[in-house]
Amino acid sequence: MAAALSNYSDPDSVPHDICIRIADILRNPFYRGAQFVNCIESVGAVACIIYAFCRYRKKLSLHPNIEILLCTLYLSCLIHATFYCVAKVYQLVISFFTTNQCHMFLPRNFYIITHVFIVFGNCGIRNTQTAMIIERCVATALVDTYEKRRTLTSRYQSVENLSTSALLCIISIIQLVTFALYAFAMTYLRLMQNSNPLLDAYKEAGYLVPLTTFLIPFATIVFIENSKKRRRTGIDGMLKMKTNGQEGWENYAAVYKRQWK
Repeated sequence: MAAALSNYSDPDSVPHDICIRIADILRNPFYRGAQFVNCIESVGAVACIIYAFCRYRKKLSLHPNIEILLCTLYLSCLIHATFYCVAKVYQLVISFFTTNQCHMFLPRNFYIITHVFIVFGNCGIRNTQTAMIIERCVATALVDTYEKRRTLTSRYQSVENLSTSALLCIISIIQLVTFALYAFAMTYLRLMQNSNPLLDAYKEAGYLVPLTTFLIPFATIVFIENSKKRRRTGIDGMLKMKTNGQEGWENYAAVYKRQWK
């Protein structure tokens, strides 16, 4: 078995029955469709990450630790999305344009390099998310001493911390749901569909990490835009309030009371 496996690095030495089986999988429409969907999600992830970084990087007031962790999370998503998309596009090209069934394997060095970065990005996403949860727990427990820079007043710093926690909660839920579904799908396939000839195609369809890398930056963009819209609406509402006379005093008292509830 060891000798046979070592010979697989040479396409011409792979047993022909294995070549036929692998070629049938790679040319299967369902497998190609799953690869195409994952590629689209990865391209969307790259676009959203670049857009979010360029548009919001200097507009958010975050604690330095959260800023570092968010950048690490988005970098991990970017690495995974980029190298996963490159690997799958290459695999699709080979499956469409290679006639020799034993030459449909990805080149060994290419496979090693791309999958090292894919695994690195995958682990980075999960580990960074764990670090974010720990950081928010520490920030909540040490709310009076955690902020050192005091770039904002205490009240507005609390508002920003609440907004940051809400964003991280959304990101955590996205990752929890997608990774839980991914783990459930892989477990089910290995236990119940292990002899199915389309097992690899189902695994490709059940690999939800590309979806995670897309949803995290996309949800960030939607959250920030909605927050800006709510703030703008609140400011416009205050500017339109009557400020003179008895009605003005009642409006002022209502706003003041609402702020300090």
